[in-house]
Amino acid sequence: MVRLIWEFLGAGTETVVACVEWTLARLVAHPGVQKKLHRELSGGDQRSFQDLPYLRAVILESLRLHPPVPFILRDVVGLPEIAGATEVGRAVPLPPPDGTPVRFVFMAEDIARDPKAWTDPEEFWPERFLDGGEGEDVSPSPGPKEIRMMPFGAGRRHCPGAGLAMIQAKCFVAALVREFEWALPATGGGVDHTSTNALFLKVMASPLRACIVPRRS
Repeated sequence: MVRLIWEFLGAGTETVVACVEWTLARLVAHPGVQKKLHRELSGGDQRSFQDLPYLRAVILESLRLHPPVPFILRDVVGLPEIAGATEVGRAVPLPPPDGTPVRFVFMAEDIARDPKAWTDPEEFWPERFLDGGEGEDVSPSPGPKEIRMMPFGAGRRHCPGAGLAMIQAKCFVAALVREFEWALPATGGGVDHTSTNALFLKVMASPLRACIVPRRS
């Protein structure tokens, strides 16, 4: 019971917190992206978050570069009907048919930064997820198409809270950018994008420091 509650609290809250902090850190380092996002948020009409393509693009680009869970574990059990097979993709041994599981590790961070799948994968460029961009057909939870990022896992065991997490991240980022301007601290220095592991999460090694100024109406 303790482990189950710990998983709910960690997966349901800390992942969103990490996503919001990474997103704000990128917006501080890219003021042009922040201005474009603010223009969309202050457009005047009362559109829902589903109708704000640039906000969605910013969150997806943040998740691509900084998936809160950098790797995904899956235990695969062999089946008798494939007992004669020895490899998956000619490189990975299949689980034995006696029921002994084999653990597979999928590096979500490496998949999302694969130079064969993304142009300039280390760059923060939300426009890649807009219409006409290379990631316009990419969603947070991979569907039947080729997997190019998997911040919420993939397949039947992808995170059931992916939709809620996207809404929460959009709400927090939208409110913070609409009401405040985020800039580098007055003491100077840039944003440190060095990451570190905290339990099963990938978080900022140095917490974000920024100068926050309320925007005028």
